[in-house]
Amino acid sequence: MIREKDGIHFNLEEKIVADSRKASGDVNYVSHAHMDHVHQGENSIIASEVTRKLAEARTDREIDSMDREGFELHPSGHIIGSTAVRFGDEKKYLYTGDVSLRDRAYLDGFQPVSADVLVVESTYGIPAYRFPDQEEIEAGIRDWVQDNDQPLFLFGYSLGKAQKIQSIVEEATERPIVAHGAVRNMNDVVEEVTDLSFRAKPYGENKDLLEEDAIFIGPSRFARNDGLKNFVEKVDGLKAGFSGWAAQEAFKHRGGYDKTFPFSDHCDFDELVELVEKVGPEKVYTNHGFDEAFASYLKNEKGFNARALKQNQASLTDF
Repeated sequence: MIREKDGIHFNLEEKIVADSRKASGDVNYVSHAHMDHVHQGENSIIASEVTRKLAEARTDREIDSMDREGFELHPSGHIIGSTAVRFGDEKKYLYTGDVSLRDRAYLDGFQPVSADVLVVESTYGIPAYRFPDQEEIEAGIRDWVQDNDQPLFLFGYSLGKAQKIQSIVEEATERPIVAHGAVRNMNDVVEEVTDLSFRAKPYGENKDLLEEDAIFIGPSRFARNDGLKNFVEKVDGLKAGFSGWAAQEAFKHRGGYDKTFPFSDHCDFDELVELVEKVGPEKVYTNHGFDEAFASYLKNEKGFNARALKQNQASLTDF
């Protein structure tokens, strides 16, 4: 039995709970340190050491590791420390968590492994979300930064996306970089648990640099802030958004951006199909995003035994 409740629940010989906030099982697995995936209970977890340390920093509490034979962690290419997990004896289960096949900035993409049952995210699970080649995207970012000498305001998730943006910008220019507090906090944590480093200065103490030619890095939620909007207009700045949703023009208008880049930490549609084909599972469960559409495509166009995983719903015998 596999269910989506608070996280993904595998009710096998023992209960395995993946990426829950509160729900607990015999085994509690955390794929990465974005807060909607971090376990908030007092249980020990299975996770990469980097994910555990990031989760401790984000929740301000100690989190113990659980050692359990038969649980293989494979880097999933989503953010620093993110993993997919494969487990099971006669039947192998693979849970990807959030996943990307493409190498980006300093992070390598996921290398699929075989499994009998696959639970895969399907955020961009329709053909409308096909991204350009990653090298092309990153070259476009560098060119845009170099071609525009006024203040630039760049927005992406504070953990993961923002650090990759900084890495690309640092390659492109020597201009000052300032970062929102949420991004700076995540920079500090990432620097503690990896060999990465970032040269961004605090926004509050260095706001005056943005009246010249500095580059601001901030969390996506800050892009529509009224105070920021007024400041961008005052300094004649440009705003750029970074997301897979930028594959559609509506993303640019929703965020009030001058420029958008389809820079994603998830697989696009073609990469999701490639992932499933390389895993070669007997059964596929899709979850999140365009889950029903992607399951339908896998079933009707690729011949996989696939279905969307809905809350409290899916039995292994329901196919």
